[in-house]
Amino acid sequence: LGIALIALSYSSSCSASREDGHTEEVKLVSYGSVIKVQHVASGHRLHSHEVNYGSGSAQQSVTGTPVADDENSFWVVKGPHGEPRPAQGTPVACNSVIRLEHLTTRKNLHSHLHLSPFQNQEVSAYASDGNANGDGGDNFRVVCRPDVTYWERFATVSFEHVDTGMHLQANPKNKYNQPIAHQIEVSCTAKKSANTQWKSNEGIYFVNR
Repeated sequence: LGIALIALSYSSSCSASREDGHTEEVKLVSYGSVIKVQHVASGHRLHSHEVNYGSGSAQQSVTGTPVADDENSFWVVKGPHGEPRPAQGTPVACNSVIRLEHLTTRKNLHSHLHLSPFQNQEVSAYASDGNANGDGGDNFRVVCRPDVTYWERFATVSFEHVDTGMHLQANPKNKYNQPIAHQIEVSCTAKKSANTQWKSNEGIYFVNR
């Protein structure tokens, strides 16, 4: 099954489908899963591509795209930089530190003290080689509601950048022109708001065996 052809969701084991196409069995986000992360307020998907910033770090840009079926919006859920890899299918506990690897370019979601084109803390896709090896700037903490134990599919979460304590955001007011027209800025901010809320959506989800 090609990644680009996945319309809604698929799990590594058989399960009944609901009318909306989502599976009933896989309710948690797990390590090794390949997912799309959707900005709750705007509906845009977290996205990257082989287009570098023209300022700041000049690293690969990260944006929010309104296109739901773009294969460049898939991210692999991984454990934190410098620690042993969690077993595939292990659910991600709330407050865990994770990395998100961009599937098509093999670079990690990353932030640092460079300024974005809209003068916020820049978010990029970064790797020191072609094998998604980065650094501690790739680490983000999954922050859930206080009453939740694990990162649940479709549930609202936020992502705290570990190195800087800032929060991953998308701002629908900050729109890019060519060559990435209609896409919006993804950056980090000190203030939590509706713009810092995300949820997992389409993807391949693995279950714990």
